[in-house]
Amino acid sequence: MADPARSGISPGVAAFVSGAISVLLTVAGTLVSLRNEATREQLFGMLSWVMYATGAATFLVLLWIISTTLRQRLELLRSLRDIDVHVSRQLRVRRRTDRLEVSSDGSGDYVVELEVEADRDVAVAWLAFPIFSSARVDAPPWQSVRVRRLMIDGREFDVQQSYLRRSRAFVEGALFKGLVMEEGVIRIPVSLEKGKSKRQIKLEIDLNRSMPALFTEESHSIDISYITDEIDVYVTGDEGLEIFPSPRATHLVEASQNRGEHGDAQESIQQSSTCRHRDGIHWRSKSTKLGYRYEIRFVGRRQVTGDPVSG
Repeated sequence: MADPARSGISPGVAAFVSGAISVLLTVAGTLVSLRNEATREQLFGMLSWVMYATGAATFLVLLWIISTTLRQRLELLRSLRDIDVHVSRQLRVRRRTDRLEVSSDGSGDYVVELEVEADRDVAVAWLAFPIFSSARVDAPPWQSVRVRRLMIDGREFDVQQSYLRRSRAFVEGALFKGLVMEEGVIRIPVSLEKGKSKRQIKLEIDLNRSMPALFTEESHSIDISYITDEIDVYVTGDEGLEIFPSPRATHLVEASQNRGEHGDAQESIQQSSTCRHRDGIHWRSKSTKLGYRYEIRFVGRRQVTGDPVSG
């Protein structure tokens, strides 16, 4: 018999299967015996017992599957919580640069460069980079973000398991009817051992039709979940597309706290004062910040006519 550990079967599942087989063999032998010697009443009673036992076993299997799924979900939530703890307490972003180039079909080429630093007396295994995207309700879920490349200090890392799904929710407001927001995090193995205090990180991300409302109003969200000293954000259009601030936005840069729940008008005014919109949108901030979410709302216009296009 194959070793359960090598075959990918957990010991608990292997024991359950082995026990089930033993029970079935016992039941089969008993049924054969009853067929030869017992009355119809005894056979009927035995079949009823088998049905009850099968129902109980099925219930236990379903219960085990549900408990396993819940445990995995809790472990994922715990790991995401630990990510936030590591990021906010042990790391500092000295400089961050976001470059989002938007295409006419609502896709985007998103490049992020981070210069991170940690105290020399602590070891930090990894950090997380929050990322948001929107998609149409009828589109396949979790297809709007693809991590194309991750480089740390010039060395390329595997990105297949780097994106973690966090939440998927409908977007409020008439402008965003029929859209759903997908939020996730990208795990970055910074591997900062004691004595190694800095890393240079470069992320390249494909946003697949993640801005379906481009010609109505879209936004680029930036979560500051760790201390950040300087940030530059560029939102531009590719050939034939111009990007302008949304005329519906109250501020060029909308600031909020508690993951977007509480708006901060004063912070919005302060950060909007350093936002420029010539050849796209450029926001620069040199004030240290933590715990804020910033949104840059924009609209796309084709250069041919200069007029907004719907659909």
